[in-house]
Amino acid sequence: MIDEYGPHVQMGTLAEQMAARYQMDANLELGPHLSHYMEEVEVNISADSFDHVGFMNRICGRLTMALATAAAPRRREFLQAVVVALQERIDRHSLDVAVDGI
Repeated sequence: MIDEYGPHVQMGTLAEQMAARYQMDANLELGPHLSHYMEEVEVNISADSFDHVGFMNRICGRLTMALATAAAPRRREFLQAVVVALQERIDRHSLDVAVDGI
């Protein structure tokens, strides 16, 4: 997967755009907005056979850097929620692989 052009770049961009929308619209609820993003991650994972953990780690890395510079509280809240949700998904994937490997 090419670091500059891989699907993780598009997913990172989508997360940042969704964070901007979340920041601007106080009526958006975090849970459904986050669920929508994670559904998009799942679509990407199921669409191809590649390094899924690497894909999610690359998104997390990009969003962690974006989080460090985000000043708006709601933007930070969404980006932090995405990073946590991705890490939980990575952990589940790793557990599934470990169980399947036994």
